[in-house]
Amino acid sequence: MNVFKLEIDMKGYFRALLAVTLMIGAMGSLQAQKGIKIGVVALPQTSWMLNSDDMEAPQDQFSYKTTFGMAAGPSFGYNFTDGFGFRMNFLFSSQGQRYKNLNSEGTEVNHFRRLSYFKVPLFLSFNTRTDYAKLIFSANLGFQASVLTRAKYTNDDESYTPDEALLDNVTNYPTTYQRYAPFDFGPTASIGLDIKLTYNMMANIHLRGDYSLADAENKNAAYKFWSAGVPDDVRYYPESRPVTTNLTGGIMFGLTYTITSY
Repeated sequence: MNVFKLEIDMKGYFRALLAVTLMIGAMGSLQAQKGIKIGVVALPQTSWMLNSDDMEAPQDQFSYKTTFGMAAGPSFGYNFTDGFGFRMNFLFSSQGQRYKNLNSEGTEVNHFRRLSYFKVPLFLSFNTRTDYAKLIFSANLGFQASVLTRAKYTNDDESYTPDEALLDNVTNYPTTYQRYAPFDFGPTASIGLDIKLTYNMMANIHLRGDYSLADAENKNAAYKFWSAGVPDDVRYYPESRPVTTNLTGGIMFGLTYTITSY
């Protein structure tokens, strides 16, 4: 899979989604339920950790694999006017990156970086009229902040033991969690259909994606290497390693209840 092309395609997706969102917002016949909106969403998703060094590496050293994850949580919102409002989610997201390479014995090894984030996206929301329609087109465009809550790394390499003791002259070796940035942020967007079940209840089906503007890796992670009783700080990542970008996309399913103001 050409992950570089995937990154370019996703950037184009966000631009196209912005254009569609503005078109929906500009429609003259907008009429939506005004009021407080509460609900819940679930998002089966694919996730990628894009790094130009990894993309350009020989396939026997690093080969991306499709990685699946899941996000879910409550949603809140409010419509200020007939067709405009805001939405907010509190998402618990499981994501990361699977990849493979060959070990020193020439055996294929599968690796898995599993990262868990608590995400708080805030959206501007637009939707078409709902007075007589059963199907409503809606789009959300916004920004989200994320907090890393857990990080885990596993592989199936039997040529060594990942948890074996470090050399005696190495101390303060960073944990898996410490190798990744504790915070992340970037744009997020969704577009799709809201299906009216009752006057106040809707089912939601949206395509959703988010793209990180920050480095997912903690390039300051370091350990101490002792030589002749003198410690030297050594970075876990090479100084030349470029930014690693989180990218997720999937289909978001939800239920939304509106407490109307009229």
